[in-house]
Amino acid sequence: MKILHFAIEDYSRIPGTLVREERRAGHDSTLIVLTEGIKAYGQYDYKLSLPFVGTSPVVRLRNALYADHQKIDNQRRDQARIWEARGLPQKLFFNMRDALWRPKVKDFLKRIDWLNYDVLILDGGAGFLRNGHFVQRFRDAGKKTACIYYGSDFRTRGRIPVIDDGSGQARFTFEFDHTLLDAGLTFLYFPYRPPENIQRLPVRGNQLRIGHAPTNRAAKGSERIIAALKHLARKYPIEIVLIENRPFEEAMRLKAGCDLFIDQIGELGYGVNSLEALAMGIPVAVELKPDFDAFLQPHPFLNIHGATLEADLEKWLNDRPALTASGGSGPSWVAERHNPARISAQILQKLD
Repeated sequence: MKILHFAIEDYSRIPGTLVREERRAGHDSTLIVLTEGIKAYGQYDYKLSLPFVGTSPVVRLRNALYADHQKIDNQRRDQARIWEARGLPQKLFFNMRDALWRPKVKDFLKRIDWLNYDVLILDGGAGFLRNGHFVQRFRDAGKKTACIYYGSDFRTRGRIPVIDDGSGQARFTFEFDHTLLDAGLTFLYFPYRPPENIQRLPVRGNQLRIGHAPTNRAAKGSERIIAALKHLARKYPIEIVLIENRPFEEAMRLKAGCDLFIDQIGELGYGVNSLEALAMGIPVAVELKPDFDAFLQPHPFLNIHGATLEADLEKWLNDRPALTASGGSGPSWVAERHNPARISAQILQKLD
C-alpha cells in the first residue's frame, strides 16, 4: 500500500513513528510536514516551503483573529468543537492564505505524483489548505483518507468538517478525553518505540533529581508543579531538572539523569514525556482522572492531584518502594501498551 501522511509538524515524533512502522510492514509510506517545529526531529520526507508559516507577524495576526477561541490549558472540554471561520476577518485571512498556498501545494503534489498513493492520513486533522480542496480531490479520485487527532488540535481548534467528514470510520485519537466528546473516534495508545541509544543514568547519592518538561506551561500545570517542587526542596534533597525548549537529543539526555519525572496535572492524563521516562525505568507522577485511571489499569503511574499536589508529591518522595516499582514496571508496560507495530496495524485495518 502507498501511504501519504500530512502533518503540520511531526507531533511528539508520532507521525514519523507511524511512517517507520508502515515501512517495516512493507508499505511505501511518506511524511510531509508544513513546518519542522522547535524540537527538529528530522523524521519527515518533505517539508512544504510555504510563505508566512510561523513568522512573528503571522503569529500575532493569528492570535488576534482567534481571540475568541479557547486557550490551550489542562482541562477537558465539555463539548466537541467544530472549526469554522468566524467573522469577515477570519474568512478573509483563510481565503487569502489558501489562494496564496494553493498553486505551491498543487505543484508540489504533482511532483510527488500524489494521486498514485492509496491512502492519505491527515495527522492532526488538517488538510493542505483550510478549505479542504486537495483532500476532496484525493477522495474524488476514489482514494481513502484518515484523520488522527493528537490533543489541542481537537480541543481548541476542533474538527474541520470538509476534511474530517469524508474519513468514515477511519477517525482516530491518541487522547482519551476526545472519545468523551466524539463517540465516532477510535482511541489508540500513542505509538512509541524508545531510542536505542538512551538509557537511564545511575542514581547518584541521596539527592533526587526530579524532571519536568513543559511544551506549554498552561497545558501542563507547570507553574504549580515548579512552585511545589521549590517548596519541597526546602525539606528534601531535591534537584529540579527543568527541560524546556531543548532539542530532542538534549532533552532526552537530561531526562535520562532523572530519578523521578513529573508529567502534568489537570484532566488530560499522560503524554509522550511519560513514555520516554518510563521506557528508561524512571518513575512517573501524573494526574489521572478516575475514569482514565480505571481504563488504564494496571499501570505504573504515581497518581497526583492538582488540589493536593505538594502533599501527593511528598508522599511519593517518602515511598521509595513505590518509586522503584513504578520505574521497574515502566519499560514492559510501555512496550506492551504502546507497541507501534500493533497500533499502526489498527489504523491500516480500518483503511483496508
